[in-house]
Amino acid sequence: MEYRFSLTPRLIALAIFSGVALMVLLFALGYQVGQGMARETRPAAAEASAAGNLADDAERRAAGKLRAGVNAAVPPAVRTVQKATQ
Repeated sequence: MEYRFSLTPRLIALAIFSGVALMVLLFALGYQVGQGMARETRPAAAEASAAGNLADDAERRAAGKLRAGVNAAVPPAVRTVQKATQ
């Protein structure tokens, strides 16, 4: 049995469309992640500028990022159980 692979105009158009769609989706994902990161750092920056202490600002931002990462990794059911036990 012999297979012949030919690039028809239809396959080329499909490949181009798929590539463009992938790039658009990756851009949208990056945009959403960037917006989420900007939202997390704004309150910490405002508190630090009011306090005037740069070391505390860095610690707050690091703690906020760590907390956000942990919250994103924990499934919602676990958070519900944690809230119920408190």
